[in-house]
Amino acid sequence: MAVVRGLRGAGWLGVALGLLAGCGGARSIDEQGTASDAETSAASSEGGDSTGAPVVGWFELGWGATEFNPLHDGDTLQVVWGGQGAAMFPLPLRGGEFVLPDPPDDYESELAPLFDLTIDIEGHDDGVGGHFKYLANYPITFEILPDGSYEFVYVAVLLPEDIDPSILDGLPAHLHARLRPYGSAPLELDLDLVVAGAEAPG
Repeated sequence: MAVVRGLRGAGWLGVALGLLAGCGGARSIDEQGTASDAETSAASSEGGDSTGAPVVGWFELGWGATEFNPLHDGDTLQVVWGGQGAAMFPLPLRGGEFVLPDPPDDYESELAPLFDLTIDIEGHDDGVGGHFKYLANYPITFEILPDGSYEFVYVAVLLPEDIDPSILDGLPAHLHARLRPYGSAPLELDLDLVVAGAEAPG
């Protein structure tokens, strides 16, 4: 399981107790790679960033619109057709042991963890920044689960409208994800995956 972990049990962290309002509020990445309403290996880092902040907590990235399926190197990145007729990669997140806003669904708070993502697909890296998809500074509104860990329903990574998802089938892809919790150096992961395209329904 690709889980990125940092320092555990940091006593200064105040974990907000509350639940995510509106679990149906998955957000999508538009054509420019910005947020709109609508892991590496399991290596740990005990270091910090250039500002001296320690790495605190952990996170992992999964796949699925209805359940969390952990992503590992070599796994399939399956295209899904959403209810609005758009093709996407649904990417849920899990994490824990880092600070959250109070309430945790306050995406405008400076305490909200920020998420960055790039996806590169062989022969199709002609989007923003030379990537197939690019996202930066995306606020994640985690739900706090009964066991104290956090989960975000999913980031809906929308495919460009001019791309037929079926032509991506079998192509190698590289995914880089970075979560930036408040007061922590970034938690980062890289995965090499294989795209599974899907024809439009009906």
